[in-house]
Amino acid sequence: MMIKSSYLFRTISLVALTGLLVLANTAAHAQEAKRPDNFIVWRAGLSSSAQPARAYLEQAAKLKYELVVNLAPPESWGSIENEGAIIGRQGLAYVNIPVDWDHPSLRDFELFSGMLKAAAGKNTLVHCQANFRGSSFVFLYEVTHEHIPVQEAAAKLNAVWAPSGAWKKFIQETLVHYGYKDDFL
Repeated sequence: MMIKSSYLFRTISLVALTGLLVLANTAAHAQEAKRPDNFIVWRAGLSSSAQPARAYLEQAAKLKYELVVNLAPPESWGSIENEGAIIGRQGLAYVNIPVDWDHPSLRDFELFSGMLKAAAGKNTLVHCQANFRGSSFVFLYEVTHEHIPVQEAAAKLNAVWAPSGAWKKFIQETLVHYGYKDDFL
């Protein structure tokens, strides 16, 4: 009887452990598949989003990204510690352009634009905390450098947020700088 009880206990333990491993694996796959909030596909090869979870960043190569651009300062709320290292270990390029929330600048946008031009053809994810900086910069890039109609690109931008204050002014001034009317918003 003692032998049967011991065998039964080991069998139950093994079944329970297997079940836990299956659940853990399922949870891990569910987490890695979850896209970040405010995810927008601007065109094939260019997306923007809110801050991705660590698990998503760890899967960047499997998700076919070749470049990750973070427009939030590294000390921003919700930032992932060592994000650049997480991306770099996968053999991918990582760029952080820490855009000041209160003072977005043409200089930041021009740096961003030059970097995207240099990375032409690379599958790119642009992100920040909530995809406000990201969607604004990608909107401007799509309009000013890829000549997407303002209203078409604005529809994607406005799916995330309606820029106001310093951001509305920045977008309008940048459009004017590139020869567009400032009345898109």
